[in-house]
Amino acid sequence: MILRLLLIVVVLIVAVVLYGRLVGRRDAETTYPGLTEQARARISREISAGRKINAIKVYREATGAALTDAKRVIDTWFVPGQGPGVEDAARSWTEGRLTPEARARISALIDDGRREDAMTLYAEATGASDTEAQAIIRTWDTTQDY
Repeated sequence: MILRLLLIVVVLIVAVVLYGRLVGRRDAETTYPGLTEQARARISREISAGRKINAIKVYREATGAALTDAKRVIDTWFVPGQGPGVEDAARSWTEGRLTPEARARISALIDDGRREDAMTLYAEATGASDTEAQAIIRTWDTTQDY
């Protein structure tokens, strides 16, 4: 009898946990505008400042995503080919902030295999964080005119 009761409690707990992970928390009355440019910029700033928990919170507020989904997105935010943060960082830091000389010097450093120096130069020239500079330099195409 006690074993059956214990088994029922365990099954209920597992069901509740799985439901929470699959569906996530959503307010029925709240509408989620989606990931706007302002939200993306705020998320990038939070991640760059080392505040991943705040970035996850901002992402969830903007999209209504479940916690596990939001964490996965934030963990890959600046990963080339996966995260939207690379595009955001490129747009926000290369538009008008890099001189042609700095671009040429960064490309030369990358061609020489000196990516760490290129990241440092990029961060100094643009004011980007180390995370943003690393994401940009990882995907830097030396044949492009940035």
